[in-house]
Amino acid sequence: MARFILFDVDMTLISTLRAGRTALAGAFEDLFGLEDPIGDTRIDGRTDHAIFREIIARHSLADGDIDAVYRRVCDAYLERLPRALAEREGFVLPGVPALLDALAASHRAVGLATGNMRRGAAIKLGAFGLWERFPTGGFGDDTPVRAELVAEAIHSLAEHLGLPAHPHDAIVIGDTPLDVEAAHHAGARALGVATGRYTVDELLASGAEHALPDLGDTPAVLRILTS
Repeated sequence: MARFILFDVDMTLISTLRAGRTALAGAFEDLFGLEDPIGDTRIDGRTDHAIFREIIARHSLADGDIDAVYRRVCDAYLERLPRALAEREGFVLPGVPALLDALAASHRAVGLATGNMRRGAAIKLGAFGLWERFPTGGFGDDTPVRAELVAEAIHSLAEHLGLPAHPHDAIVIGDTPLDVEAAHHAGARALGVATGRYTVDELLASGAEHALPDLGDTPAVLRILTS
């Protein structure tokens, strides 16, 4: 039985219809005049920290101080993100409110394990009335390594609840093989949801202990989380 239930954000809880990508591209255009800064940079399942720094390095923008440039990009991205969310008019993915209600009613501990930086996650989830559902989590502010933010999420949620932080008591719910990989590297289990670009079969092939088309079948999800 999972004591700590950790959710990814993008394409697991919500679809922003690429508002984050739009805001990031706009940030690089504002700061550096780049028209297509992201190009073929892989986005799905990665941390903001890794994505932003890869783009900075790819376009040779650091000039010896990548930390300072990274902070400027973060600030510009966060400034643009609310407008991008409003313009894109994304949505909460199937079953998410009902599942969160059921978990709250059964007093199950939920948190976030997301590659979004904390403020980005707050802006995104806040736009859909979901931010307050999650007391804590692990975020992509300071690490390119997703397994590290999963470990942070387990520790933070355990501390919040006054429980021992045992990774084997945690399950990560996410839509990419990188979510699955990070869960396992942190010592947790994984439930894949095929609401992103990967199918149920692909998520199972990546090692997920369980995979579902989406979170719409609340009893089925609860059976997995309580097994």
